[in-house]
Amino acid sequence: MTKQSHSKLLVIDDDAHLRESLAEVLELDGFECFLAGTAKAGLESAAKINPEIVIMDIQLPDSSGFQICQELRKRSKETILIMMTGRFLSLDEKKQGFALGADDYLTKPFDIVELSARIRQMLTRRKG
Repeated sequence: MTKQSHSKLLVIDDDAHLRESLAEVLELDGFECFLAGTAKAGLESAAKINPEIVIMDIQLPDSSGFQICQELRKRSKETILIMMTGRFLSLDEKKQGFALGADDYLTKPFDIVELSARIRQMLTRRKG
């Protein structure tokens, strides 16, 4: 596998174990990973690093993924925004997320290899 320039990826989740596991696997796959445990830290980090991909938990202690999604989408139309959830989402919640700018949803637990493939697909489409 040839590694392209490292795409910057930001993971916003209050579960440190999940954040680190995601970063470990995605870095092996050629992504440059940044981690944040709160919405506030995530938004600050996004402003500094300007990530191409943001993977965020919907339920964070200090905010919701929906609010982060809306905030990040205001800043950039290009950023790929992926929402993660540990619970079943109603159709209305999913529609709300897509309306706010989410590109995809993942329900935990999910396959990190599949996630990586999805991200690559979205990046290819954006650049194409």
